[in-house]
Order: sequence, then C-alpha cells, then structure tokens
Amino acid sequence: MSTTLASADGLALICDAPHWRVAWGEADWLGAVLLRSAAALIEPELRRVTNGVDELGAFVRAEVGGLAAPLHASVRAYRNQALLVFRLETDAELRGFGGGTFADPSVVWPALQPSTRAAGGVAPGTRTYGHQYSEFALPVSGGDAATGFLFAPHRPAIVEPLLFVAPNGRTLLLAPLDQFHEQIIAVPRDVDHEEDGIRCGWHGDLADVPAGFATELCLWAAASPRATLDLWGRTLRRRHATHRRGRYADDGVGKLSYWTDNGAVYYYRTAPDLDYTQTLEAVLEELRRARVPVCSVQLDSWFYPHALTREVSADGAPLVPPTGMLRWEPRADLFPAGWSDLRRRLGGLPLILHSRHFSSESPYWREYACWEDGAYAHPRDARLRERLMESAAAWGVITYEQDWMVESFLGVRGLRAGPGRARAWQEGLDRAAGARGMTLQWCMSTPADFMQTVSLANLVSIRTSGDYRYLFDNGLNWVWFLHVNALARALGLIPYKDVFISHGKTANSAGEDYVEVESLLAALSSGPVGIGDEIGCTDRGIVMRTCREDGVLVKPDVPIAALDRCFLRNAYLEPQPLIGETYSDHPAGRWCYVAVFNAYRGKEPIDYRVAVDTLGESAPRGPVIAFDWRQRTCTQLAAGGAWSGSLSWQDWEYRVLCPVLDGEVAVIGDVSKYATAGDRRIAAIRVTDGALQFDVLGVPGTAVEIWGWSAHPIRGVSDRDSSSGVWRLRLALDAPVTCVSLGLAAPAGFH
Repeated sequence: MSTTLASADGLALICDAPHWRVAWGEADWLGAVLLRSAAALIEPELRRVTNGVDELGAFVRAEVGGLAAPLHASVRAYRNQALLVFRLETDAELRGFGGGTFADPSVVWPALQPSTRAAGGVAPGTRTYGHQYSEFALPVSGGDAATGFLFAPHRPAIVEPLLFVAPNGRTLLLAPLDQFHEQIIAVPRDVDHEEDGIRCGWHGDLADVPAGFATELCLWAAASPRATLDLWGRTLRRRHATHRRGRYADDGVGKLSYWTDNGAVYYYRTAPDLDYTQTLEAVLEELRRARVPVCSVQLDSWFYPHALTREVSADGAPLVPPTGMLRWEPRADLFPAGWSDLRRRLGGLPLILHSRHFSSESPYWREYACWEDGAYAHPRDARLRERLMESAAAWGVITYEQDWMVESFLGVRGLRAGPGRARAWQEGLDRAAGARGMTLQWCMSTPADFMQTVSLANLVSIRTSGDYRYLFDNGLNWVWFLHVNALARALGLIPYKDVFISHGKTANSAGEDYVEVESLLAALSSGPVGIGDEIGCTDRGIVMRTCREDGVLVKPDVPIAALDRCFLRNAYLEPQPLIGETYSDHPAGRWCYVAVFNAYRGKEPIDYRVAVDTLGESAPRGPVIAFDWRQRTCTQLAAGGAWSGSLSWQDWEYRVLCPVLDGEVAVIGDVSKYATAGDRRIAAIRVTDGALQFDVLGVPGTAVEIWGWSAHPIRGVSDRDSSSGVWRLRLALDAPVTCVSLGLAAPAGFH
C-alpha cells in the first residue's frame, strides 16, 4: 500500500515499492531513499503517521522503522512550505559508537541512490552543487548522481549544503538544521564509487553520544539555487534567534585596514634594513603622508611562536607550514622593546590579531587540560580561552581572528568525538570576546563552521575564498568568492575577501596585475577592506574607491554573490561568465550593482548577456539607468531589459542600475566609489513635493561630486549634459551630513 507524505508545492516523500522516493513534479528526483546502519542498507518501514505543529509550521510525521534500538528515525512533511525534515535520535547513551572514519557515517538517514533512479527522474542536464568540507567551504559542482566533483584532495568527500539544480533552475537543497558539526552529507569520492550514493547522518568519529541526542536534516524545494539557500538560511537564523553585529560593528570591519597576512608584502617579511616594528611604523608613516586613511592593523601568525617557528627577514618565508601554535604571545625576537613599543610605533591604532590551532607541544598543557591528537591539541579547559582573550583586550585588540579552523576540528579527534564540543569552543570564544568588547573573524572555516555562526553574537566577518595570491590564479578565487558569498549572505554573514595589493610589480614585490578587480570585490563584499602594500607604493586612487577620507568604507547592503545561472555551470572550469550582484536600498528604491568577469581557465574570450530579470533579489522592478562604471556612460533600460558584451581573459565590466524615479530622474551617486549609492556616502534618496532629495555623508572640509540623470532640466545641479541627460552636483562638505534638494522640472507621477 502506497503512502504519500505530502508537503507544499508538490514536494512529497512517496513510501511504496519498489522503493521510497522523493517526488517534486517528476516522480523520482533522488532514487531510492534508504536507511543505513552497521554498514548495511535497509529499506525503511513506514510505521505510525501523526499530525503536528512546530515553529516551522503544520506537518505530517512518520515514524520510520529499520534501525536497531536505541536509534530512531522519522520524517516530517510540512503542509505550508516545500520542506521535508529527516530526524535521527537515540533514547539511550551510546559509548564507543563511531566507526572511526569521519567521512563514513555510522548511521544514515536518509541514504539516497540517485544513480539507480527509475524512470520519471529529473531532467537531463541536472547538476549537483555544494560546498566541500574544507577550508573556506570550497564550492564544487558535479553530475546528477553527485559524482564528478573536483575536490580538494586533502579533505573528505563531504558536501554540505548539497543542491540538485535542474536545467530550468528548480532546486532541491539538503542541509542540516542543527548539530552542524555532528552531521555530514557524504558523497562518492569519484565516479568509480557512484554506488556509494549520498549518505546523510552522524559522522564516523562521533563516539560518545548522550541519551536524547538528535539531529535534523532538511530537504527544501524552490525555484532556484539562491532561493533554496535563502529559505534554509532564514530558517536557521529564525530557529536559533541569530544576532548579527552589522557591516560597521567596529573599525576592523567598517573602516580601511592594513594587513600582514599571506599575500601581503610584509608577510613574514620586513623592509630592507628594518626590523618588523620599524617596518610597520614606516608603512603607517608613509600611508599618512599619502593620505590613505588606514584605521586598524592586522598582525598575522608571524607574531607568535609555532612548533616550527619560521624566520622573519627581508627575504620572507616562501612557505609557512601548518604547524600548531606553542603560545599566543609576541615573539621576543620580533618585539625586543616590548609590546608597548609596537603600540607606540603604530600610533595607538587598534589591532586585529591572528590565532591558529594548537601544537601538542605547547607549554599550556602543563596548566590546562586538552585533547591531544598527534602533533595537534585542543584545549578542554575554558580558563585558557579566558586567558587569551584577556591578553588580547590588554594589547589593544578589536578583532580576534581565529584561523585554521578546519585544522582544529579535523586535526583533533577529541573535538569531534562528543556532540557539542566544537559548538562549545566557538560559542565560548564568542562570549569571551563579547565580554571584553571585542569581535571575531573566522578563517579557513568549514561549512559546519559557517552554519554554527547562527548561535554567535560577536562574529563580524568570515573569509569566503582561498588565500590571496597563493596556489591559485585570481580567477579561481573570484569564482570561489562569489559562490561562497551566496552561502554567507543566506546566513546573514559578512564576508572578507582577504588582503590585496593596490600596486603593480616592484623590486621587492610581485605586485598585482588585477588591482581594480581585487579592490572592487573587496568593496562589494560588504565586509573588511584590507591592503597589504609595500612602503610608499600604495595606489591612493584605487584604495579611495572603497572608502571616504576618514577611512569609513562605502559598501553595499549585502555581499556580492553569484547569480543563479552560475550554479549550473562553473565559470572557472567552463567558458561561462561569472556574474555577481548586490544592492543598496533607499526610500526611493533599490540600487543594483552588477559585475561580470571572465574567469575561465581556458584564457579565451567569452560573450555574455545580462537580463535584469535574472538578478534575483536585486532585479529592478521598473525602468533603470544603467551606469557603466568603467566607461562613465549611461543607458536607459526598460523593465525586463538586458545588455551584452564580450570580455577577454580576466577582464571585467561593472554597472550600477539606478531606478528611474518620479519626475524622470535618477541618482547615480558618488562615481569615485564602487558602491556609488552606498549608505555611508548617499542616504535617504527620495522624491517628494516636486523635489529630488538625498543626504551626502562625508568628512567636513572635503569635496564630493554626485552624478545623476534626468530626462528634463533639473534645478540646483552644477551642470547637465542635454544630450545624455547626465548631471553633476559638486559639493563642499561643511558637516558630516549635507542635505540636498534639487527641483524637478517635470511633474511627478509620470509613471
């Protein structure tokens, strides 16, 4: 007898022979839906069916037989949304439970067999997409059987969230709802292991499980990849009552900063004939002379000792091995005059300090309990965390950067062996930082770390791509960045692009060939902007496109992220454009920023076409003025319009779509900035009583030029080109906020 657990929009779990299956329009999306226990696949047994209501809505719930006691499985289908939730739990304590292989789940619900799908499966050309369980949540794409992923070979074949994307964009998403470090979605390592299928469950290192422990995994259905990510992300944030600090939480995330991390000129390197403190002092003196308003300084892993501590010199360290930290204390050889001397040389600027995983050789373990695992260790004693955070506060730190998170978790089995240990570590850091008025940045985070941020209150940014200028070319990192930003944006997180160099090659630096793209992406990240330039080489014009004269960053409201179409074909592996969107909201409407890149590894030119109705939540709802930021030209686009072009390898184009307002007028904004209408430069744009009004924010005593467009003459502007309709307004700011009102010649309400 067949039983259907029906959800909204046609999503259903069909419980009948020859196998249980997921239907959504098509009769069988994911092949056989099975259980697995003790390495054996099991046909699920449908037991009691009940109705209920929880914080997600009304549902029908089925208890699922097949697992040995004390394990239990169930599934819920929600009536008001296209959502299935698979639940695993134990009603008794389990000791020594896991199989000892992280990527091989000890208990699985559900196991999916898309390679054995019967007739009526998804359309040909369906792709899988997700984020490997690796540093920076590497985005990966595969075929409809969840094979063919180009994995980082040193990390497990685990992909979460995992999306099935049909050619028309319709998407199913598998992802945890809770217990993010205890659940995994294991996929075949390669096509030769396709029969392994998809295994969702408790990772194999989970050994000691208390009675009552439970996990929930969701299956969402929606019209597009980004829509499913957003549904899932909003649900997580609502369920966990997530609090985010915002884009301007402190000077590290809200103002221009100087960085010494991997990719910066002074990473494990000093200027010739200077020590490190003298080098940093010279950097800041030259930046001040050049009027580059750096407001904080990051010190990377070079400042404290490791198990294998590398020399810092004018020659630099070509490769810094991933050895653990011995002590989170300044190296005596680099700070001979003490920390106070460094602070004096930096002019008292606030600090962002790097930290990494611990070495098992650390002297801390003589005082504090830890889990040891070969060369690595992780503290069990919360007193060590409090000690480190107390030191940070005393040193003038505003942001504690926790790096090598993947290495901490995958490197120390004790951190994985019991539920909640990784969560306790991260929430403990969050509380300790917040108690001292500091914030956090995550780096080298796994997808589980991204998800666990929903329980953190003081995390202000998270790295979303590989290290700058390390191992990969720029284009691969651009693709990586825009895709992981979609994950971050769904979770309400603020990405950090990583440091960049604003100048070309010098005698002491390889420089950067794609300065404009790196600075553009940093500005549109909505997160920190950090430069790592050689002394005296900073390109002020490039840097000032990201910020005001006081260092305040001019950002969009949300991170730039890849369009839905980019999830079907990888723009690095295939000759497809990489397209990202973000926006600024004002009372008058939404200003959309659209960037297009040729990141294709084949180094061939590509053609592109961008239709405004493919821009997701940034899509205009009416006519716009499309401002070509590089060419400084304007084009009128009707609702549903498009534009096209061609790009050579690693070339780019950038447009700002400005809504046409009542009175046939548009504000482009400050075109010296990438985010021309960012709310720290232009605020409260509106049309009222026959006038275009907005506020201009900036530093008193400086000048700003605002651009716009109008179909008719407009009163109060500095000049207007009658052929193009472009007008300019030059302002000398005499206050932090200057209110502007421009008279409209055309009557309002022309729409």
